[in-house]
Amino acid sequence: MFGIKNTNNKKMMKNAMLKMWQRIALLDGVLILVSLWIGNGWFLNTQIAFASSALITFATFMSYKTMVERRVEAGAFGEDKDVLKKYEDPYDLYDDEETDEGGQHEEAAMKQAPKIGFKESFKNLVNSYKGALSPYRLGAYGVLFVSVLSLMRHELLEPVPFFLGLSVVPLGSLFLANRGLQ
Repeated sequence: MFGIKNTNNKKMMKNAMLKMWQRIALLDGVLILVSLWIGNGWFLNTQIAFASSALITFATFMSYKTMVERRVEAGAFGEDKDVLKKYEDPYDLYDDEETDEGGQHEEAAMKQAPKIGFKESFKNLVNSYKGALSPYRLGAYGVLFVSVLSLMRHELLEPVPFFLGLSVVPLGSLFLANRGLQ
């Protein structure tokens, strides 16, 4: 169904993910140098937090990837369904084939902004709960929980470096995504 185009998209996605993880590893390298300069407690906290955060991010990616692949195999996204068009152009204003007399569709579009109702919102929630509650993600959050408890038990938890280590992956992903991975 998706053919060669899907293969190219997979390669582009793998390249983008590889670039993102390389840059995040670079940021972690800087964090390692700073935490070694400050002290061993900082190093331990930042690296445990970084590893937990990276594990959560990877588990989230894998769970949603699996969910999307299953939905594609089930036929939820076929060639005849244009999901984006439904939200971007609900009144067919930008079709080249149709001509509009008097701009009636444009006026209707201005008056009624497309809203996602409770029914569609609930349907999206039901369809995506499998990705949110996947064993991968739950296990990754379990690792984070156990690591915090372990650091607390041995009286090694320092909140500032721990939160700094947790923030490397999400903030790095955010800034790298805004800059573009090219």
